[in-house]
Formats: sequence, structure tokens, C-alpha cells
Amino acid sequence: MTEPLLDGAALHRAFSLVAERLQRKGVVGEIHIFGGAAMVLVFRSRLATRDVDAVFTPDGAVRDAADHAARLLGLPRSWLNNQASGYVSRTPGRGVLVVDHPHLRVVATNPEHLLAMKVRAARAVRDADDIRVLIVHRVDDAGSRRAAMRRTK
Repeated sequence: MTEPLLDGAALHRAFSLVAERLQRKGVVGEIHIFGGAAMVLVFRSRLATRDVDAVFTPDGAVRDAADHAARLLGLPRSWLNNQASGYVSRTPGRGVLVVDHPHLRVVATNPEHLLAMKVRAARAVRDADDIRVLIVHRVDDAGSRRAAMRRTK
């Protein structure tokens, strides 16, 4: 059986259920996403992803809430996982806020960090399109910053 793909709407539904569960438990959680989920939600360069690679806190409460969302949505328990956390920098920098709920903040890692992770993972075929998108974003962003600096002089 193939795992369901998570598009942007499905990811937001799942995060909403996680937030509701955390709220009922009186817990505030934070999820820092990277990988395919960031490519779907921030860069919109993919239609969907198989799972959400992330680091999250508090671990037990977020894991429980994610399992609850999985049961309700028919997702595998691994839809939210920390299996790629070994590739995460200890100082990933500021990211892009994806979900801002009183009981859950979901932040996507910044593009520079995501690019470094994709290159370091060395999955040339699998990550080639993501790497291209991130390089183009980096070049476009640098050009925008230079243009803004020229306007302020």
C-alpha cells in the first residue's frame, strides 16, 4: 500500500489538528520543518510530499498530537517525523512562519539552511529539482537585496 501524499491543504489540516490537540492538553508546541514539506508550503515548488521532516518540542506532546491527527486523517504515524534531524544545524537561523496558533508554531527552515541540507544529503536525483529551486531563490533574493541597497543610497 502506498502512503498518501500530503499537499498544502492536507498539511495545514494536519497541523490544525495537532494544534487543537495541544490546546486541549494545555501545551504549546513548536515544529521546525524542512525538506519536502518546506518545499510545498514555502516555495510551492512541489504539489505534495510523503511526510514532514522536522524537529519538534515538546517531543512527547507533539508526537501524541501528531498520532491523533494521523488517526483522524488516515495518515501513517510517520507523517511527522524527526528522522532527518541529524542534518539540522544547531543554529538554523530564522525561518518562515507557516502556522501561527496560540498552541502551535510551525516554522520552515530558512532557504540557505535548506539548500545546505539538500546538498549535504547528496541525493542528486531525488533532490535535484529542490536544489535548483533553492539556488534560484538564493540568487533572486541576493539580487533583490542589492537593488534595495542601491535605492537607499
